[in-house]
Amino acid sequence: MTYCQIEKPLTPLNLNFEIVEKGSPVGWESFGSSGYVLALDSSHAQNRQYSAYIGSTAESENFKAWAYTLPDNYDGKEITLSGYIKTEDVTEGYAGLWMRIDPSVAFDNMNGKGVTGTTDWTQYAITLTMDPEKTQKIVFGGLLVGKGKMWLDNLNITVDGKDLKDLKPLQRKIFPAEKDREFDEGSKITITSVDESQVKNLKTLGLIWGFLKYYHPNIASGQYNWDYELFRVLPRVLKAGSQASRDDILVKWIEDLGTFPRGKETDLTAEDVKLKPDLEWIENSGFSDELTAQL
Repeated sequence: MTYCQIEKPLTPLNLNFEIVEKGSPVGWESFGSSGYVLALDSSHAQNRQYSAYIGSTAESENFKAWAYTLPDNYDGKEITLSGYIKTEDVTEGYAGLWMRIDPSVAFDNMNGKGVTGTTDWTQYAITLTMDPEKTQKIVFGGLLVGKGKMWLDNLNITVDGKDLKDLKPLQRKIFPAEKDREFDEGSKITITSVDESQVKNLKTLGLIWGFLKYYHPNIASGQYNWDYELFRVLPRVLKAGSQASRDDILVKWIEDLGTFPRGKETDLTAEDVKLKPDLEWIENSGFSDELTAQL
């Protein structure tokens, strides 16, 4: 993926729970088990007016968490979440901070090092290793596992020791495939019945579509919404009056994907490859010479 640094109006992050609408902290969500109470608390604030509260009840099981999603991504090596936690009678689990970089980049929820028992306001911090090229979303917050009460307040996020307000966000490059929205509401294709020839043509289209999805560089690089390209070519394949006509349609379809530079040669031999795809169908399906050569 490609990113660039951008200038845009700064939106204040609600990391101290002071931006409130209809009794709820703006930008904050919750997830986890039922049976827990979540609220803003003005009687136990570490900083200014409010803190975020999680409390268990007799029906509480497992955990409950407050969650906040950063609106932007940032360039850096490490991201640190710090914040203050206060607890009361936390048992059968712990209270803590948590942070996750999606998809599956990094995660920490203070498991094994969380806060238990009854404690006054104390600052804690967790740090994750960043991978901006892979990052789609950064989510964080506080959680209560088990029984008891916890309060969360005065959070802060830094990247390589710098506050977010001093950093420029990164904007992910939007690829052509993501801009293709033609079939967002459906395929626009209605098939009432098919004959034997059409079934064979649909099978052939499925094989070639799947092969190109994983092997054509222009598809892998995000130039095409490959699901939607299937919807575009499928009506033409259904109308093909002969195998020769079908193959001509598929050859033109592949040609329209454009050219691409050759990849780097490797020193691997056939014996080095432990798992090999079965591509004999390309040679054994009776395709035209031109279509076989394209594949």
